[in-house]
Amino acid sequence: MGRSGAIKQPQLRPGALRDLNQQLHRLHKRAGCPTTRDIAKRLDGRFGHTTIHNAFSKPELPSFKVVSAIALQLADRVRDFGPGTDREESLDNIDRRIDRLWKEARYEEDARANQAEPPPLSDATRGLLHALSPECSVCEETRQLLDIVLMEDPDPTRWPPGFRKTGEQPEAPDPWRLIRLCRRCQRNHQEGELTEQQLRAARAALDRRPGAARHYAAYLDQILLGAEPAIDARVAALSVAIVRADPRLATNPYALNHGRIQVDRAHGSLSWGQYECTDDH
Repeated sequence: MGRSGAIKQPQLRPGALRDLNQQLHRLHKRAGCPTTRDIAKRLDGRFGHTTIHNAFSKPELPSFKVVSAIALQLADRVRDFGPGTDREESLDNIDRRIDRLWKEARYEEDARANQAEPPPLSDATRGLLHALSPECSVCEETRQLLDIVLMEDPDPTRWPPGFRKTGEQPEAPDPWRLIRLCRRCQRNHQEGELTEQQLRAARAALDRRPGAARHYAAYLDQILLGAEPAIDARVAALSVAIVRADPRLATNPYALNHGRIQVDRAHGSLSWGQYECTDDH
């Protein structure tokens, strides 16, 4: 474990942790591949050589104190940062880069932990959110990785069981609590620079975009045909209200699901029963 050049890089998924680990290995190489025991000795024994080796080779995020101390100690060994490069400025840049990458890696780690049990998104809900906002719903950027984020519920009131098709099935996701965010906006939200109120305002703005009613009409048809694990009457009613507001989408009542559901977009109503149905749904 202490032999020069014997530290193997771990297999890591794309992200800040992999970038941080690669930065450490690049510094290690530029510093002449010192042994982990030598690094520990130059750090005055603050960390054992096993802890230092793990920071290079384990797929877990090391503590900031460990990774920062290693990076600065290795950077101090680099003799030449390139022609015309100020050494002190280069050391400051490395320090800032390590700090940024570690914070991003910690954010990604926390985000994965918080989403250990993500909301059960159906293709219908995911498709609706993508149709409403193919880019980040806040900054409208598409260059960064986009995730669907669950917002806080401003009204945690439990709806009566009668509002659901069945009390046995899991809750269908509420599309008004879901928003597509890029990594930067997720980080801003995590750090408090982007508030829940701002997220809800950005989500509400999607419903006013041109063509939104058409997307909700397609979504409504899909959830009534069983695309969600359960029919949430509140979600269906709000979808109908948006569809109803667009006169181009107001049609005569039609039946779905083998005639068991009738949709009346003109009056914004849903009815369950047995209706004449001429399609193959």
